[in-house]
Amino acid sequence: MQKLYVLYDPQCELCCRLKGWLLEQRSWIGLEMIPSGSPEAKKMFPELEQIASQNDLALISDEGAVYLNDRAWIMVLYALEEYREWAARLTHPLLMPLVRQAYAALSRNRHSLSRWLSATNPEAIAAELRNVVLEPCALPEGSMPLPDIRDYLQ
Repeated sequence: MQKLYVLYDPQCELCCRLKGWLLEQRSWIGLEMIPSGSPEAKKMFPELEQIASQNDLALISDEGAVYLNDRAWIMVLYALEEYREWAARLTHPLLMPLVRQAYAALSRNRHSLSRWLSATNPEAIAAELRNVVLEPCALPEGSMPLPDIRDYLQ
């Protein structure tokens, strides 16, 4: 494998920034970034629309292997010199489900993240962040209660 074709969403600010970051990294395997849904993508990979939607991160090797979403990110990390070890770690059976969760969370929120990244003034960023709903912190069931902080202040 000599090259990986990364299809990214050109309308997504997060995707565009990640594209720029990826192209700045040293890599073991060449990366070519292609806007998903573009004439170039359709010409190079005409069958891709049958297995992936425009919202999927798709990666195709020069050998024809297709990786989607979380597996695509792991392959991208594998291609990078400084992140290959992380790619290997993330494929561990205990971590792989979390990679999928992390990818899903980022993917679901990528348009919000794009708005934050494209905002230029603090007021616009603050307005976006005020819309983020935080779940209350809770201790797992059956855990020991935390000590009272006042005990340490005396």
